[in-house]
Amino acid sequence: MGRRRGEIKETVTIRLTPKAREYVSQLLQYARASRGWQNTKVYTNSLMIEQAIGHYWKSQKAKHETDNKYCGCCNSPIAKELR
Repeated sequence: MGRRRGEIKETVTIRLTPKAREYVSQLLQYARASRGWQNTKVYTNSLMIEQAIGHYWKSQKAKHETDNKYCGCCNSPIAKELR
C-alpha cells in the first residue's frame, strides 16, 4: 500500500548565482500557472532544474548529430552565418 517507489535519484549540491536562482523561480511560476485547474502535479525547484538539463541535453545532442546544421529545440535549419 501507499505510494509506489519512484525513480532512484542521486542527491547533489549545486550553487546558483542570484540570477540563475531567479530563472529557476520564474520557471517554477510558469509551470504552476500553466498546469491547469484540476491538475495536482507538484512542481519543485529540483524538477525545474532537471527538466532544464534534459532540454539542454536534447538540444546539444541534436546539434551534434546534425553537425550543427539544425536547431535542437525546433529542428529548423541554423543560418550559415550563425554556425
